Amino acid sequence: MQQPRPKTILLNDYRPSDFLIDSIHLTVDIGEAQTIVTTELQVLKRSELSGKKLNLELNGEGMELLSLAMDGTPVPHERYQVSSDKLVLLGLTEDKFTLTVQNKIDPANNQALEGLYQSGPQLCTQCEPEGFRRITYFIDRPDVMARYTTRMIADKAKYPFLLSNGNRTGSGDLPGGRHWVEWVDPFKKPSYLFAMVAGDFDVARDAFTTSSGRKVDLEIYVDRGNLSKTRHAMESLKQSMRWDEETFGLEYDLDIYMIVAVDSFNMGAMENKGLNIFNSTYTLADETNATDADFQNIQGVIGHEYFHNWTGNRVTCRDWFQLTLKEGLTVFRDQEFSCDMLSRAVKRLEDVRLLKDAQFAEDAGPLAHPIRPSSYIEINNFYTRTVYEKGSEVIRMIHTLLGKDTFRKGMDKYFELFDGHAVTTEDFVRSMELASGQDLTQFKHWYSRPGTPTLKIRSSRTGDELKLSIEQIYPPTPTTHKVPEGNVLHMPFVIGLVDQTTGVVTEHKLELKELRQTFKLPASGKVIPSLNRSFSAPVHVDYPYTVDELIALMSFDNDPYCRYEATQKIYGHIFRKDFEEFKTTGVLSSELSLQFSQAFQALLNDNGIDLSFKSYLLDLPTENGLSQELPYPDFDAIHRVHRNLRKKLGLKFGSWFKATHEGLAQRGAFELTPQAFGKRALRNQCLSYLVAAETVEGLKILESHYSSAGNMTEELHGLQQFIVSGVPFEHESIQSFYRKWKGDSLVMLKWFGALAACSPKALALERLARLEQDPLFLKQVPNYLRALYIQFSKSNLDGFHDASGAGYQFLADRIKHIDSFNPQVASRAAGAFSLINKLDDKRKDQMRVALNRIMDGKPSRDTYEVVSKYLAQ
Repeated sequence: MQQPRPKTILLNDYRPSDFLIDSIHLTVDIGEAQTIVTTELQVLKRSELSGKKLNLELNGEGMELLSLAMDGTPVPHERYQVSSDKLVLLGLTEDKFTLTVQNKIDPANNQALEGLYQSGPQLCTQCEPEGFRRITYFIDRPDVMARYTTRMIADKAKYPFLLSNGNRTGSGDLPGGRHWVEWVDPFKKPSYLFAMVAGDFDVARDAFTTSSGRKVDLEIYVDRGNLSKTRHAMESLKQSMRWDEETFGLEYDLDIYMIVAVDSFNMGAMENKGLNIFNSTYTLADETNATDADFQNIQGVIGHEYFHNWTGNRVTCRDWFQLTLKEGLTVFRDQEFSCDMLSRAVKRLEDVRLLKDAQFAEDAGPLAHPIRPSSYIEINNFYTRTVYEKGSEVIRMIHTLLGKDTFRKGMDKYFELFDGHAVTTEDFVRSMELASGQDLTQFKHWYSRPGTPTLKIRSSRTGDELKLSIEQIYPPTPTTHKVPEGNVLHMPFVIGLVDQTTGVVTEHKLELKELRQTFKLPASGKVIPSLNRSFSAPVHVDYPYTVDELIALMSFDNDPYCRYEATQKIYGHIFRKDFEEFKTTGVLSSELSLQFSQAFQALLNDNGIDLSFKSYLLDLPTENGLSQELPYPDFDAIHRVHRNLRKKLGLKFGSWFKATHEGLAQRGAFELTPQAFGKRALRNQCLSYLVAAETVEGLKILESHYSSAGNMTEELHGLQQFIVSGVPFEHESIQSFYRKWKGDSLVMLKWFGALAACSPKALALERLARLEQDPLFLKQVPNYLRALYIQFSKSNLDGFHDASGAGYQFLADRIKHIDSFNPQVASRAAGAFSLINKLDDKRKDQMRVALNRIMDGKPSRDTYEVVSKYLAQ
């Protein structure tokens, strides 16, 4: 029997709740076998509905109703209905009343990790987007905002810390070794921002003095023994608070700011008001167990969650279709924060690389959707690169169009108008219009158009004038997100004209508002267009550069993104030539052109380049990116040709890579500075080329690098290079890493992830099966599931897409199992099948078999929505 299709939620069906909640008083009594939640709700009917007879529908899942009273009087059974997902009070004529609900929940057996659940010895919550309904009955939607008072009761020895939102207002001891703590949040918030934590922790304490002179207590709660790993997180928090005051004039508003690190968490972190709950991977770090990427991610994620205090908490979403309102805007803010803390050029490049590698692929696949979707089955599936990263680029385009100062005025207007409200993307854009005096009506089309546009650009020269003809081309849109006719995008497009003789660049900011536009620009001398500088718009650019022009841009374009893009296009040109030769002859090319070799050598010898940036300029296009550019990608051939190109470069320029690797060895104390990050990044890049050369000398350098590594950035990279080179599982590099770090769960995640991502295709599935049985692999903890299964499918492309279909079947079986206890992780893992519409017929058929295997298991709404869209291709 075919599974019934779950209900689709439509943006056009939005209507405000008939009832509001003015305040909620929660008493949560945590016991050994059960937790009793008593909820007192001050309920108001909307004024325009006064006197009408209406039903009050409260969401509630995975709980048992114990009692129900209205204004102190028990509600008769015939006046309400209870089902598996809601409690409905029937025929209410009252306009204002107090509703008291008592229910029982079981956190210890809540494996979905939504609502209140157990993470190791602690209890914690995850309520975004719809987890609060697993704690108590409530109108669980973001436009119902209330003031929360929370009293928690628990055994004092087992749970000495009882935490919730707001300010701590009282505490005391109770008979039987129990105690209570009460928290009051003075700000109205939606239920998704509610949080509770109960447990025993080490606590890092500090304080921050705001610009108005208020003292804010800062506390980071971690597992016992991890206190020394919180220094970077605490410093990042203080940097975030100061930056938001200086950049946007936004000051923190409570007396305390708390972060709790837990191991079992579906997301990276959660911005609950005053009580952030973090995946421990984004909190704990020191030089021995964390890579430079870890340190930078911790700084960025802590900034992101803190910045949500205003963009997400004080002003929140009217409904979940508006998710990009808070996430796209806050990603933009955290990216700008990281740019100011690190190297702006390198950070911007990293953000664009992520967007082009992951979000552009999403835009090109079956799950393509606009940053504000028009429909969904399960909102958990829309915490996507599109909503977050592309949403950030849409905000950045507004910033570029208006300018920094006017954008700041628009932000001020946004908070002035909507502080304490649940609003829409239209409200945000309107604030920008009011502050700038500009009409952004056409710009709003970005919120409803899915897919990545292509700008087809052609140039012609007449005397001292360059004419640029630009055409906007849009991909076909999925039926679920139809775009109105005439939906032409408005975007900024920054270009430079690079004088090929002098290297002087003249920059122009264009505004595109029509499908086809022509711009005439003054140009003397021989100039090359440098297009989409600083990645001013999230688009593909189609321009017929010659190799000579690309080499010139690679050599002296002063825009980091455009210089990087030129090098990528050159590498891509060489790769495609080698790929065609290999597919035709079966022989891997051993030659590099003289023209490219000279340009590459000049790049290596350019000592004026930031070292982090140079490491990126030396990075080849990813196999993932190349596979998206090729029709019916042959993953085995892509892998072999890609690896061979790296080998050719490693052999040709081995002496430079060796000398630079030696010269960048760490001397002196470990530092967390952009300069130190750059040294380690370039040193690791050199090692990759030396190992790819497959020489005896390269292997000796790898052994020395690995054995002498004084930080995790270099140690992990050394391990990855050993695995890539094909060493057996019993090799000392793999086993010594395990022995050394088996007591540190965060480092062991890196070990599992490295083996999943880097193992040669012939060994991959056998190793995965072996790793699943390792006693350190925690089969229900999301971090471990991501480290093994998502790393394999995302990074080990020739293994996952093996022509036998074994990789597809392996992952399908794991997704079916994971879906039985954690639908969120299962649906994310199912994203590995996103290339189905690009595959050859054989692989596509095998992928369909695997996807039908998942559907045969009667999947959750989360997984059904993703898999059904893939099968529709």
